[in-house]
Amino acid sequence: MSQYQLRVYTLCGPEALVAYETVWSKHIPGMAKHRITTHGVWTVPAAPGSEAPQRLYALVSYRDADDVQERLQAYLASPEFRADMEGFDIDQIVDVTESVLTPTAYSPLR
Repeated sequence: MSQYQLRVYTLCGPEALVAYETVWSKHIPGMAKHRITTHGVWTVPAAPGSEAPQRLYALVSYRDADDVQERLQAYLASPEFRADMEGFDIDQIVDVTESVLTPTAYSPLR
């Protein structure tokens, strides 16, 4: 059974969210090289005039025997990650939350 993680990135504004969407599209192949599978990446459209936080959600998984933090740190230290982030101001990310998800016995994703 895989280990799933929901990653939520809060960005400082709509332009930052659009820019980070581009960065995340680059992350997918690099993460795969480090045994991190991306299952989906989502944003929630803000209502016109809304001041709601701009968030990007990513559902990823790791092999059952892998240490999640070890795999993530290996990717974050990689040349692929550095290349993905080139030109993006990391200060545009206000917050990152990580939740490890445990699939139920009937979950299609196991």
